[in-house]
Amino acid sequence: MSKLAFLLAFLFLLTIYKLYRDYEGDKVKFVKDISLLLILLVFTGFTKYMRVYLPLFVVHIVLVLVAWGSFYLYLFGKTKNLWLIFTPIFSIGAFFLLGYSVSSF
Repeated sequence: MSKLAFLLAFLFLLTIYKLYRDYEGDKVKFVKDISLLLILLVFTGFTKYMRVYLPLFVVHIVLVLVAWGSFYLYLFGKTKNLWLIFTPIFSIGAFFLLGYSVSSF
C-alpha cells in the first residue's frame, strides 16, 4: 500500500510542477487543468468503496488507470480528448445502480 501511495504522491507532484511551469500566464487553462486533476483524485479516492463488488472494482481500477494516462497525454500535449478522463463515472454510476438494486430487495 505504501508503494501505491508513493506513486500517487509522485504523480501528483509531477503534475503540479508541470502545471506551474507551463501555465504561469494562462490562468484559465491552469484552473481547468487543476480541476481535472482534482476530479481524477476524487475518482481515485472512490476506489476504496468499490471493493464491495470485486468485478466492478477491477473495472474501476482499469478505468482510473486509463483516465490518469489520458490526463497525462492531455497535459503533455499529445492529445486533446478529454472524454477518457471521465470514464470512471461509468463504474461509479454502476456502483450506485447496483447498490440501489440490491438494497431494494
